[in-house]
Amino acid sequence: MKRLLFVLLFLPVLLVLVFLLTQMRWKWSKPAGKTGVVPELIASNATAQTLTAPVVKHAGALLGETILRGYADTNLPPENDLTLMSRLMENSLLLLKSAANRPLSANEDWADLFRGKNAAHEEFLPGSHVALNDKGQLIDRWQIPLFFHALGSGRYEIRSAGPDKAMWTADDIQRNSNGTFLRATDTMSGTNR
Repeated sequence: MKRLLFVLLFLPVLLVLVFLLTQMRWKWSKPAGKTGVVPELIASNATAQTLTAPVVKHAGALLGETILRGYADTNLPPENDLTLMSRLMENSLLLLKSAANRPLSANEDWADLFRGKNAAHEEFLPGSHVALNDKGQLIDRWQIPLFFHALGSGRYEIRSAGPDKAMWTADDIQRNSNGTFLRATDTMSGTNR
């Protein structure tokens, strides 16, 4: 009887331990994705959520180069570029507290900040980065300057001209401040992706 009571009391504890160990093993055995790249965009009816990968700083790379790893990669959707740019904006403002106090809205303001023209002289991107053109502007994968719209309170929208390379047309891609994406064609139907 004592043995049966002991088994009945010990069995639930044993099952919980086995469950926890299998969960931990499963979590640790997941393959790591590419670092610094949004591996996948999941679109729902109302929002786009990004699955984040850890940002690992590579020797000799500036922080912005690490964050923008995968920028303009044609194997990834163009929304990835805008998500990465948004992360660079957020991280730079966290590091440069004084920059957060002055509104940055023009493309050139952001490009200057990333190239070290800030109060801390912190360089995030080299002038030769794929996200910069020779005029010192931040560009999309089609080599067209990005459009930044400051909404206030540290919130921004980023707009890409899209494949037709013309801003304010039906194939434009816009990353809203809440992380959702809006294509110009969506404004006609009133949907966000």
